[in-house]
Amino acid sequence: MRLGLAIKAFFRALMDRSFAERVAGLLRGEEGQPDATGQSAPAAEQATEAPSRPAAVQAPAAARRSEALTLLALLQREARLVDFAKESLDGYPDAQVGAAVRDIHRNLQATLERTFGPRPLTSEAEDEAISVPAGYSPMRITLAGEVSGTPPYEGKVCHRGWLATRCELPAWSGRDEDADVIAPAEVEVR
Repeated sequence: MRLGLAIKAFFRALMDRSFAERVAGLLRGEEGQPDATGQSAPAAEQATEAPSRPAAVQAPAAARRSEALTLLALLQREARLVDFAKESLDGYPDAQVGAAVRDIHRNLQATLERTFGPRPLTSEAEDEAISVPAGYSPMRITLAGEVSGTPPYEGKVCHRGWLATRCELPAWSGRDEDADVIAPAEVEVR
């Protein structure tokens, strides 16, 4: 259940900046912490009038950068993924494209392994029989074909799925004005 929630939160945070900022606040402990009554801090403040108190001195805010951009920058730095995707391949022979793809694939594979440790979600191999039990998670199993009736369903694995065994993105330590930079421009000085 927590993995499904984490995946949903991850993708929503990628697409919705205000949601991502609220999650970041929760992770910093700034809001939503339950009080002694079990209510979250904002609800507790609404339920009772808080005595006035002096404003706390806040530390300067850390530079903000989307984790999605941090991941994209990592994939560019390690595997030149953005360069590859943005390059027109029309003028190159297939053999040259294939040679470039091998390097990108090797570097991308190593980066994904180090950062996320992806493992197959099912122990069954592709084309092996599998039973889908009642109460299965649609975040873990997608049904295709002629689906009718109620589970359990019998079928064969078309794709094993992937499960992250870790998520170790590098920490952003740059300036706010550089937060949207995927890769710096490279200049050869003469």
